[in-house]
Amino acid sequence: MDLLLRLAAVIDALNRRIGRATIWLVLGCVLLSALTATLRYLLDWGSNAMIEAQWFMFGLVFLLCAPWTLQEQGHVRVDILYTRLPPRGRVWVDCLGALLFLLPVSVLIVWDSWGWFLLSFHQNESSFNPGGLWWWPMKLAIPIAFSLLAAQGVSEIIKGAAILMGRRPLPAVPAGH
Repeated sequence: MDLLLRLAAVIDALNRRIGRATIWLVLGCVLLSALTATLRYLLDWGSNAMIEAQWFMFGLVFLLCAPWTLQEQGHVRVDILYTRLPPRGRVWVDCLGALLFLLPVSVLIVWDSWGWFLLSFHQNESSFNPGGLWWWPMKLAIPIAFSLLAAQGVSEIIKGAAILMGRRPLPAVPAGH
């Protein structure tokens, strides 16, 4: 179990670093958006590449921050019963949810999106808009992000199993928002 907990710590550290680095894309997206609007209204000049870069950065924020958000228990939950469960019951729900839903869906998305990336890469696919960007780098981000999300799911299962085995303390009951 100690080896698995060390693996979980490595996964957590990786996703935390990627998430913290990725949040800077929010600032980049805002600045690029402001520059694009300024150039359009003041100089009557626009760039499809700048607009698409904003879309790509926005998408990368959601894709690459999802594993870190899972780690921080920040995803929205539709919980009718979850908040009424004792901490040990919540750990069971989290582990089963990750095992039965998160991992299979993440693996399926990685599997399916990899083929789309390869096709896009081999065709050097780019935007239909004049001056637009290549699309294959963004398509590569999808299997990478869902691989990281699946890895974080494994980390959460390991930590949950350690809690259920008494190797880690029960999580504190979060206050409502």
